[in-house]
Amino acid sequence: MFAALLAPAFAIAQGGGSQTFSSASRYTLTVRNTGSGNGGATAQTCNTTPTAQACENNVNSGTGLAATYRTRGLIAAQFQTSGSGQATPFTISDNATGMVQNLNANMVGGILPTQLFANYQQVSSQSGSVSKTQGGTQSQTVNCPSGTNIISAGGQIQESSNGANGQAVIQSIAPTSDTSATVTAVVTGPSNNNSNATFKVTASAVCAQT
Repeated sequence: MFAALLAPAFAIAQGGGSQTFSSASRYTLTVRNTGSGNGGATAQTCNTTPTAQACENNVNSGTGLAATYRTRGLIAAQFQTSGSGQATPFTISDNATGMVQNLNANMVGGILPTQLFANYQQVSSQSGSVSKTQGGTQSQTVNCPSGTNIISAGGQIQESSNGANGQAVIQSIAPTSDTSATVTAVVTGPSNNNSNATFKVTASAVCAQT
């Protein structure tokens, strides 16, 4: 009688076929290793290719989590590869555009991007439209808000018209204090007094909290 009870179980283990379990209970299958530090509850091994099904498939027909990893230790899951070349431990689908909360890759020196960029702001100041002849200059100064210092500055010219091949170009970008910078433009052209340009000068700066 005892031998008869063992025979079906042995046939399933050696048969090499798949087994399907289904139920309406909370867990269809519960596997526990009750030993103390003796290893895992399950071990799954397969031989597959990139175009075949994965060794483990967790498919949730609902809208909840497809997998949960919990541990009393400090590392809940490990992804390991042994192929040659540059390894990619896991991939993320192209529709996953939201930010992953509490992911260290989102932090720089322990600071989140929202915290990091909150310390910086970009400001700009634009002059009115001016007309200058060859050699004429126009300057525009940008000032950082109170409580911030300037860490970089830039300039831009918006030219609306010119005559005799005149062209407004940036001559200099220079800080004028810890909190401001000045951009100067000059009109260039052929060696005569007829070259001219009509333009605006924009001075911009990145300011940081002090």
